[in-house]
Amino acid sequence: MAKKEHIVIDSDGNIEDSLPVAVIDTSYFMSTILVAYTSDENSEAQAFLQNLIEKNGQIIVPQLFWFEIGNVLLNAAKPKKDGSAGRITKAQLNEILMDIAALPIYTDFQPDSETRSRILSIALDEGLSYYDATYLELALRKDVALKTWDKALRQAAQNADLSI
Repeated sequence: MAKKEHIVIDSDGNIEDSLPVAVIDTSYFMSTILVAYTSDENSEAQAFLQNLIEKNGQIIVPQLFWFEIGNVLLNAAKPKKDGSAGRITKAQLNEILMDIAALPIYTDFQPDSETRSRILSIALDEGLSYYDATYLELALRKDVALKTWDKALRQAAQNADLSI
């Protein structure tokens, strides 16, 4: 499959730079968000996101992403089982939500029956969950890179010749 060019053209019609566009799954995205609040998250993802923002790039996500993000944030804010404070405070949770709202995130449309069928086929062929296959299908359909920390999803993206 030929890769589409996502380019930026200046006012004279000259190619200025490539526009960074990627499907980003929850694991990768949240490591960029939580790095400011914890020391155990990956700063590589934060650098990628910062570069994407500086170059006026675009993050593409399936609708599922928002439910996963909500769940990760909820769990990060909940007190631990031993009664100690969560990873983030409620004030930090609200700050994170405002930061996320300011990011260049495009949410893909509700998948139709054809898209759902492709997702199921990808999940079966690659041994992925339906959730993970949703991100891979979107990256394949949009012909853009897929950013994830999930090993099985990364391997499936490599099998499909997607940039990761």
